[in-house]
Amino acid sequence: MKLPVPRYLIYFILVITSLSGCVYYNTFFNARKAFNEAEKTRKESKYGRPSINQAKYKKAIEKSLKVVENYPNSKWYDDALFVLGVSYYYTKQYNKAEKRFREILANYEDSKYAKESRLYLAKTKLMKDDTEEAMALFQELLDSDIDKSDKAEAAMALGKYYYESEQYDEAIRHFLLIRDSLGTNDQKKIAQRYIADSYFDQFKMKDALGAYLQILGMHPDMNEEYHALFQASVCAFRLQRIDDGIDYLNTLINDERYFDSLNVLRLQLAEGYESDDDLPQAEVIYEQVASESKKRDLAAQAYYNLGLIYQYDYDELQKAKEYYDKAVEQSRSGIGQEALARSADIGKLETYARKIDIDSTTSQDVIDDAAFTQYQLAEVYWFNLNKPDTAIIEMQYVVDSFPTAYDAPKAMVALSEMIREYEEDTLKADSILREMLKRYPHSDYVPEALEALDLLGTEADTGYAELYLRKAEDYLVDEKSIDSARINYQYIVDNFPDSKYYLQARFALIWMTEMYESPGDSSIIYAYNEFADSFPGTEWAAEAVKRTKYRPSRRDEQPQNEVSDTTVIDTMLADVNAGNEGNNTQDTSTYIDPQKAIYTDPDGNTAISIPSKMKVLRIRQEFVYPTEAYADRWEGTIYFQIKLDFSGEVVDLIQKTWSDNDEINIRAEETMRSMVFDMSAVPPELLDSWFVYKFKVVLPDFLR
Repeated sequence: MKLPVPRYLIYFILVITSLSGCVYYNTFFNARKAFNEAEKTRKESKYGRPSINQAKYKKAIEKSLKVVENYPNSKWYDDALFVLGVSYYYTKQYNKAEKRFREILANYEDSKYAKESRLYLAKTKLMKDDTEEAMALFQELLDSDIDKSDKAEAAMALGKYYYESEQYDEAIRHFLLIRDSLGTNDQKKIAQRYIADSYFDQFKMKDALGAYLQILGMHPDMNEEYHALFQASVCAFRLQRIDDGIDYLNTLINDERYFDSLNVLRLQLAEGYESDDDLPQAEVIYEQVASESKKRDLAAQAYYNLGLIYQYDYDELQKAKEYYDKAVEQSRSGIGQEALARSADIGKLETYARKIDIDSTTSQDVIDDAAFTQYQLAEVYWFNLNKPDTAIIEMQYVVDSFPTAYDAPKAMVALSEMIREYEEDTLKADSILREMLKRYPHSDYVPEALEALDLLGTEADTGYAELYLRKAEDYLVDEKSIDSARINYQYIVDNFPDSKYYLQARFALIWMTEMYESPGDSSIIYAYNEFADSFPGTEWAAEAVKRTKYRPSRRDEQPQNEVSDTTVIDTMLADVNAGNEGNNTQDTSTYIDPQKAIYTDPDGNTAISIPSKMKVLRIRQEFVYPTEAYADRWEGTIYFQIKLDFSGEVVDLIQKTWSDNDEINIRAEETMRSMVFDMSAVPPELLDSWFVYKFKVVLPDFLR
């Protein structure tokens, strides 16, 4: 006989079941709520990169996972899978997204989410760079009997993919499908904007203009109308339809809805007047933007554009510099950096434009310095200020006024190239080069002239120091002929005292004696030390110092700045001590503590560490770890003393410590010389100081 189930037990079971279902429903309800909010945010950003609410999608994932893991037989299981898949997709978890979409298609082919899952699967494969499979899936969707809305989604995904891949013709083809047959009104507008932007990005301004204007007849919202008219103005200006472009901009300017963008529109309007050569009107508008804009970047752009007008249209460089400086005051980044560079270039004119009167008492060093300064002035006009006529005049001045200067033949080569490029006069350019070879047959710049005349390797290719240097190196390296190498190095020393290869040749003679004819006494050390003392501050003196760990004596002054990289200092001390330990004949009276040496400038005063706020603005020649150093695998810090001009350029440099690899040292020095620093953080009283810069050399990851 069955006993009746107590009522309280039935009630308890019903309550538990009800609570379980309630918990399940609430879990999925919260997942769906977070998902719907995330989807709403995404879909409202109709064009370009969608706005993704990561937090909401992640919450949807968390809640949906509980449903999938704890209630696999529920009627909302496929809903939870779809929420998971889409949420994974928009949080860039593409492998997990693919897994969920494939699960829906495999187990719930009749689900209302099956079609969308196929679309998302294709989009997921595209994001995983499985392009071939993704394209096949998209084409299958376009060819299949599915809703127009799903086809439109597929075409939109393909169009965006091709657009972002810069395959504009294919992008336009798919966007036309949406615009002409598949899309909703909103999708048609999005497609039309992509079509217009595709033409614009291909510089097809006439087609782009027509496409942007077509958007205006598609009931655009506020943002769509702004983009269409603004871009239409750009196209019109480039097509020299200035009045049309101005009309498009004035339509926006006179619409109070776009008041927040007023100064952006004014900047574009001023550029239109510039294109129409109405510079006074452009100036008025730029001044208005500069004075009224609360956005510093816009004010900086207005001042910068005024600087360009005064530099290139009015040829008033000082006034241009004033505007560039105002732009820098408004912004230190972006256009402010460009303005700073242009201001510095104009400022160099005052530094370089220093004429000197030469007479019989003027030393050759003074003449060489003056010629080099004048040469830099000509380069500023040519490369930085786009004033070729003035550059040619200034370079001719170097040639005529400093005939004995080291850089005079270099100036003739540069003058020839300027005339060849700007005046397109090959005969005149070549005649200057031939005259240079006649006047300066032994100059270091002879090879450049010979190359320009296509005479390298001919009978004319002779008589200069570099030629004998190459011969010496060939004898030494290829033929192992020490005597022949020595003869050629010695020829440079005896006949080319003004050549840049003179010190290299002198150093090589000492080095060869050390390596191949070592006398077994301290004479080599003394030779290197004498060389270092005779030519301080040069790279070859630095190399001599490396050979002996000798330090030229300085005034014994305690530096105020401590060196933080103790590893480098300890290494130097160890090297010095090791060198002294095996050679009692070395002159230790000249030894100076390496820590002091790093912070002792060429005048015996204390060099200053680079202030933390003194940032590097530009590096014209980035450091690339040399292949020649791969075997050494050296990394560490190289100390330099540098001197900067008012614009932050490195005008003088002394290397104070070295790596174990010569090629690293050479490239580090080249990079240092190419740097431009921000001088705004330097007090005026320190502008003429020597600074200590720590150059970090990092081993590439693939060598670790």
